[in-house]
Amino acid sequence: MALVIRRPVTVKAIVTDGLKDELLMDLQEAMQKVELDLQQLEFEGKRLLADLEKQGSERIDVFKQQLEAERQKRLDAKKELAQKMQAVDALELGQEVVHSTVEAEWTVEVGQNWKEIYGTEIILKDDIVVEIREAGPSSSGS
Repeated sequence: MALVIRRPVTVKAIVTDGLKDELLMDLQEAMQKVELDLQQLEFEGKRLLADLEKQGSERIDVFKQQLEAERQKRLDAKKELAQKMQAVDALELGQEVVHSTVEAEWTVEVGQNWKEIYGTEIILKDDIVVEIREAGPSSSGS
């Protein structure tokens, strides 16, 4: 008896100058989005705060706290992105890093070693598949 299952396959990328440039560009775009979001938040916050002050609202302190909490979230996101940029800069050329995980169908048969079913990796270099590594000494799959 055999059964077809879905199993995770790890996709790794070999670090190249091109990969580092791509990752840094993605992070810089994300940083710009966060900065724009922060500017928008501060602009809208000042406007709404002025409106509340004109109305003499009792909710001013609560609004200030909420505004500061949202502002802090954006600042934390900027800090995290900056740390990721530093991590990308520190990557060594030729090093393998996890890119993503995909699913693949696999035929499982009685008597198969479970460790052989899991552990397959796809290796990319500049978005080209350069190697497929199967776990274990023998492999069978769909």
